[in-house]
Amino acid sequence: QIEELFSLHYFEYMSTFSFPGETHDFWEFVCVDKGEVTIGADNHTYVLRKGEIAFHEPNEFHNVQANGKIAPNLVVISFSCDSSCMKQFRNLITTISETEKTFLAQIIREARHCIATPLDNPFTKKMERRTDSPFASDQMIQLYLELLLLSMLRRLNQKEKPDPSEKSTRKENDTILY
Repeated sequence: QIEELFSLHYFEYMSTFSFPGETHDFWEFVCVDKGEVTIGADNHTYVLRKGEIAFHEPNEFHNVQANGKIAPNLVVISFSCDSSCMKQFRNLITTISETEKTFLAQIIREARHCIATPLDNPFTKKMERRTDSPFASDQMIQLYLELLLLSMLRRLNQKEKPDPSEKSTRKENDTILY
């Protein structure tokens, strides 16, 4: 269960973008929708490519930098969750499934309807809700985020094989986020 959503961003960065880093007492993940980035997680660096996601646990220093060649698009979401199953996301870097990509797309769509602050400003510290947002938009975002995490846990724990029905939606979802 997600207790609180702190930030939700969809960034279309310049190929030279660099975020020096931060630490905070809640979870955050970075998912690459297009291009690639180098992320730092405490004393380690990793390259993330399209369709990959990395989780940062509470109090872990993390940063992100574009590679200077490819302009990346990223989804970055920070939230609090005290569930014991979150320990499985520690140090996790993995690819997302088509189902999970759909959940992310739904989160971004819903956010565009209910969050007044720009989703593409990496320095936004507090999200403001739109006064004309559809009923229960914030709850929909929370539910899609919970579904995303549950889907990932199920897939990672059960070593699920790809769902054959996902192949039929792949082309439709390839451009869903950008």
